[in-house]
Amino acid sequence: MNTSGSHVAVVGGGFAGLAAAVRLARAGARVTLLERRPFLGGRAYSFTDPVTGDVVDNGPHALMGAYTEALDFLREIGAAGKVRMQRRLRVTLAEPQLGMGAVAAPPVPGPVQGAAALLRYRLLSPADRVRLLAGAVRLAARGDGWRGATVAEALARLGQSAEARARFWHPLAIATLNEVPEAAAAAPFAAVVRRAFFAGARAARFVLPAAPLSDVYTTDARRVVEEAGGRVLSGATVVTLALDGDRVRAVVLRDGRHVPADAVVLAVPCGALLRLLPPALAQVSPFRSLHALGSSPIVSVHLWLDRPVGWDSPFLGLLGGRAQWLFACAPGRIASVTSGARFWDDAPDEAIVSEVLSDARAVLPALGGTTVRRSLVVRERHATLSLTPAADAVRPEAETPLANLFLAGDWVRTGLPATIEGAVQSGRRAASLVLALTRNPLVSARDQVVALKQREEHLGDDPIPRVVGVDDVEGRK
Repeated sequence: MNTSGSHVAVVGGGFAGLAAAVRLARAGARVTLLERRPFLGGRAYSFTDPVTGDVVDNGPHALMGAYTEALDFLREIGAAGKVRMQRRLRVTLAEPQLGMGAVAAPPVPGPVQGAAALLRYRLLSPADRVRLLAGAVRLAARGDGWRGATVAEALARLGQSAEARARFWHPLAIATLNEVPEAAAAAPFAAVVRRAFFAGARAARFVLPAAPLSDVYTTDARRVVEEAGGRVLSGATVVTLALDGDRVRAVVLRDGRHVPADAVVLAVPCGALLRLLPPALAQVSPFRSLHALGSSPIVSVHLWLDRPVGWDSPFLGLLGGRAQWLFACAPGRIASVTSGARFWDDAPDEAIVSEVLSDARAVLPALGGTTVRRSLVVRERHATLSLTPAADAVRPEAETPLANLFLAGDWVRTGLPATIEGAVQSGRRAASLVLALTRNPLVSARDQVVALKQREEHLGDDPIPRVVGVDDVEGRK
């Protein structure tokens, strides 16, 4: 089977599906990407507000320099100029009684910027800062040794104070794992800390979109796929798979059409995957373990104000309340993002807006006299996998029992939480497996996985490609 003659169906038009489709199309495969909604973007998209006409993101998203796969994907599709990276790490947090403090890297050589940022965090006592840095080092170094433990258990073993947990660890853990520390898995959190604070200056910097989220990646990814001869079909709902022995013969659409394929990548959330699998297949490993997995919500609140209100950074961590992060989206428009927000499941929109405003006004006095001209609450009730230790243990690999069926998505086994980076990484990995199969159909999917893992181990335990430039060693300037 020649790659250029192989047809690959990719189901799902979010980061994972688009990353897979782009990689496959550029390698010469004939790609059909199928997305059930009328637009691309998965759970990271933008839309036009019907009242103001403004284009807003479903929730503000931030990347980091450590998101090497995601940033390389943007370069691959020609969209690198649509994001902006911080010159140095700076995350400002605010507590009602203590005021503002920042985890900010000073202009010192890159390798020590992460440590220096932690030691300068003024919302903690000097002794707590030292314990914070020591705990971060030990957390990151143990890595997979934390399997089976929760974030709360790990922080207790590391001797972190209540103040350090409330003012640093918990905001970071909830934002990256979308789950409360008492339930969230410690191993993927350790991977986040290792990449964010101990992989050099560039890795620690935040990267923010400079355009509406859909414009950042979906438009260019679609263009790349179509220019390579692929098709992108929106409004195309896949309801099941047509099987032929141990292979997928076609994907079946709701309208009854069959889309034949030599290989299939399912880049959809876990719940959607289980709904489209044939019943018999859903009961075999690894799929049968997925039925018990839960999800966790994210709630975003968009606020249009009667005048601009700003602070010293593009986003702000809110401490002391239940609202978590506040973003300056445009003059006179701000938005909050609150992860793991089950406490608002049954709350009316008006109550959520009121609480967000109260938490924001507690640390931003300038908000006190503002009038809210419009508010919009966006609830992603199943935003991510609920990444508990038990869930982390059963996250599937990209391979499946069917020789030509592969999985992608932020919820599959990547070693990371359910992030954009994990989604892109998984999509590219699935594409690599498809290309290996279509180039040599006699090689099993498991053999392909073994070969890929051996290559990764040869590169190191946690390879983080870096682009070394003058801005990576700012202490030399």
